[in-house]
Amino acid sequence: MLEVKIHIKGSSKEYTVEIDDKSKFLSEIKSVIENDGIFEFSDDNGEYGIVGSAIASVEFIDSEGDKKAGF
Repeated sequence: MLEVKIHIKGSSKEYTVEIDDKSKFLSEIKSVIENDGIFEFSDDNGEYGIVGSAIASVEFIDSEGDKKAGF
């Protein structure tokens, strides 16, 4: 399991998502950003949608809390 933090442009807001497949996630999030689509996900607090043009950066954190990479 890998934790991903999605940072929002012009805001201190960030969303945390847990993923199983990094390459699948990267493919999906890149497509959302390139096509100004909507990245949809849910967690224990509800369901969310982030417009691709609002995504400032994505940060990957492993199970030990170490930051691996991002864009």
